[in-house]
Amino acid sequence: MKRYLIYSNTGLTSKQVGLTAEIVEQLRKEEQGADIKFVLCDNVLENCYFNRVHNIPGCMSCQTRLINLLKLAGLQKDDFISFKHHPEAQAFEIPEFNDLDELLDFSYNGWNVGRGVASSIISYKRDYHVNSEKYGELIKIELQKAVNVLLNFQAIVDDFVPDEIYLFNGRFAEVHPLVELARAKGIPFYSMEAGSGSNYELFKNHLPHSIKYREKRILDNWESGDAGTKEQKAKKWFESKRDGLETYERSFTSQQDKNRHPEDFDKKKQNIAIFNSSEDELKAIMEWASPLFKYQNEAINQIVSHYVENENFHFYLRVHPNLGEVKNIQMDEILQMNFKNLTIIPPDSPIDTYSLIDVCDKVITFGSSVGIEATFWGKPSILYGKAFYLNLDVAYVPQSFAELCDLIERKELPPKNKDNTLSYGFYMSEYGKQTEYFHFNGLKGSSYKGQKIRPFGLSSLKFLGYFKNYRLWKQLHRIYYSKPFSLNSIKKYK
Repeated sequence: MKRYLIYSNTGLTSKQVGLTAEIVEQLRKEEQGADIKFVLCDNVLENCYFNRVHNIPGCMSCQTRLINLLKLAGLQKDDFISFKHHPEAQAFEIPEFNDLDELLDFSYNGWNVGRGVASSIISYKRDYHVNSEKYGELIKIELQKAVNVLLNFQAIVDDFVPDEIYLFNGRFAEVHPLVELARAKGIPFYSMEAGSGSNYELFKNHLPHSIKYREKRILDNWESGDAGTKEQKAKKWFESKRDGLETYERSFTSQQDKNRHPEDFDKKKQNIAIFNSSEDELKAIMEWASPLFKYQNEAINQIVSHYVENENFHFYLRVHPNLGEVKNIQMDEILQMNFKNLTIIPPDSPIDTYSLIDVCDKVITFGSSVGIEATFWGKPSILYGKAFYLNLDVAYVPQSFAELCDLIERKELPPKNKDNTLSYGFYMSEYGKQTEYFHFNGLKGSSYKGQKIRPFGLSSLKFLGYFKNYRLWKQLHRIYYSKPFSLNSIKKYK
């Protein structure tokens, strides 16, 4: 009889909690009589990715939805394990961190907890310049939480001795210690993540962000795909992206004016489009670190300043629309860029991304899907960073700044083979396993086994004791929003 340990703090999002229940049910079907234990936060965590301010009604809703759906998936009362408070997590000495690297490397009793903490803070604040001077209070809270998670799972794993561990995502402070523990003990673990549409994916012994693992899955998926339809599906994905449709995922270009490009565009020059990405999600993932630069803005400054006196070249920086409402170091640095050979296209600009690709001579990206899309549309694409398509031969990948300059200056640089992009497009069109019991229909219309996933119910009332942590809620609200707590705060989770 197999033993499965599952941990997923996803009760506040209809999609993720539904997928969690689906995975549990599928495990029960695959392994009849399996012993499954699901670990609940039970309001012990200071916060989590989906409830960053310890919103207490949010905690009540999260635990209620998790328990109710997991019982629908077949779990019983004895299958749930609740976290405990470990005093040691509050007692250890927290050092001063001068920069992000020091936090990434921080370990507690030989266990790295700093990387998950860094990843959480970067995502919360959309800021990669993390240090104790700026975020001392938050670092303390996140580290204490991570250590408490580690101590809980050390006890749980030793007692239950699971054959496999299933966890959500894996990069955040409240779950990264479990990844470290599973790897150290040689226990197979699976990262759970949403796939295309309503699908879900499981990543064995890897986080969903692994370039090598994703690349293998892309190629395997293409190899096993239906020969009669896979090419058509792949092309449809690229075409839907260009049309601004949200058939597969959120579109960042749907509000742009089709065929609109910069008014100052000079066709006589060598025009290079640069598409940046938000730094936050992958900054703490080692596999995505570039040996050529630390931050994208550093690389952009180096490129543009290198050609600032060469009037034959002009650069267009298309700032990712995802940065539109962000006030952080990345955006501040971009707004301070002042080069005569650089045109900055703001996140909310109506200029059409795909028109910019068409009219420019080359495209430079740092990981955005625009890099592979440019190749599909017949444009030379240069990847100066990392991406899931890194090794698919769909973009030029310079290994030095000198190589990058050579590619920029090469007038007759041909685009990579368009056919090489199809495996990626096919994967993105349908990746993951289809659900059997969970039906996703937005935040309010999703259901599991025909029962609507509701945010609250009478069973939520048994968690009224969570209000003992009211002071923590007020404290985190102040830290995140720099505002006093009010009635409107009840609606805020992030």
